[in-house]
Amino acid sequence: MPKNIRHVFADVFELPVEAVSALPVITLTGQVDMIVENYGGIIEYSDTRIMLNTATGIIKIEGIELDIKYMNSQCVTIKGVINNFCFEK
Repeated sequence: MPKNIRHVFADVFELPVEAVSALPVITLTGQVDMIVENYGGIIEYSDTRIMLNTATGIIKIEGIELDIKYMNSQCVTIKGVINNFCFEK
């Protein structure tokens, strides 16, 4: 199976694939802080559910008192009690 150009670029320059691709990068600190990089927009936003669009599908985050504390075009920071998150197509 041939690699796409981003994977080849990452291999040649010894970079992590997520640094040169549109894949979402999720950083979870405990159960209270989540950073999602490479997201494409907010689909749903409430204090119990946040759904984010990404190049690979939708990320659904469920919890209690969820709040978006920071957001720009590349990343979003979510605070609250994160009970569950999953990927949906």
